[in-house]
Amino acid sequence: MKEHNQNIIYKWTLRAKYIFVFAAGAGLFSLGLQIFFQPNLISKNPDLESILMLGSLLFGLIFIAFGFYYKKDIEIYIRQQQL
Repeated sequence: MKEHNQNIIYKWTLRAKYIFVFAAGAGLFSLGLQIFFQPNLISKNPDLESILMLGSLLFGLIFIAFGFYYKKDIEIYIRQQQL
């Protein structure tokens, strides 16, 4: 395999890290919104529903923020290494 092809694969494996974090954040955020708009979706207990909703929304936003941080770091690393 040529070095150019290896660099392309390496760049996309690095990018897969922040894509995965974005996807996890979007999934959690989506779950939180779904619980907010459809009460009694997961549980009949309203306290548990509110905890799940707030936790999902909060951790979804945190994962999305970390995804942006990882994206910035990884793209800078790729440019510095000239991959």
